[in-house]
Amino acid sequence: MEPEVHIIEKYFQEVLHCFTMTNIRCKGGKEIDLLAVNLLHGKKYHVECRISTSPSFKLRLSDSHTSKGKPHRRGLDYFIKEKFYHPSVVERIQQLFLDSDIDKTENTDYEKILVIWDIDPIDINLKVIAKNEFGIEVVGMTRLLKNMIEERITVGSRDDVLRTMELIACIEERKIRKPLSLKSMKELSLKQISRQSEEYDTIENLRRFSRKGKHENKTQNEV
Repeated sequence: MEPEVHIIEKYFQEVLHCFTMTNIRCKGGKEIDLLAVNLLHGKKYHVECRISTSPSFKLRLSDSHTSKGKPHRRGLDYFIKEKFYHPSVVERIQQLFLDSDIDKTENTDYEKILVIWDIDPIDINLKVIAKNEFGIEVVGMTRLLKNMIEERITVGSRDDVLRTMELIACIEERKIRKPLSLKSMKELSLKQISRQSEEYDTIENLRRFSRKGKHENKTQNEV
């Protein structure tokens, strides 16, 4: 599983409270990045992602190709044809979502979400076109990361993604803390002085203990 897919999966699990499946194989070598279901609301999601921080690979309407004709996979048209509306992909989702016993209601719709890093400035209407024409919501990865940091539902997790989000959230909280007042600074200084005095006494006691132990050990060796 790609790292970004793992992060997105944790977002759907922790923030949207979904059950998830990743890297679902389809006919013809096609693959779905993520499927998610919220059993409480009955919402279903088909999620694809293309994360590249390179300025040359911002999402655009029409894909570009290599000299050998292979797509760079940075065009909305590519994701429409190969990821969201390819017959093999639609058939597999039909099997998992629409023909399953997950949802007994008449709701057979599922949301299509494309997670990206950035959009090419020349295609400023890309999000609107994707949503209105093809039913695909284009979402920035930074938005998901910010939401995960703000929510911080899980504390002390052993999962690497969730633990990283928790630590980042702690760093952000430190940045926005209000500066101490003069009174608070004086009180803190007194506490620090008291603490330093305690530390000095503790270190001296440990030094005496250490010297005593060395002396006793030397005496025993001489005997």
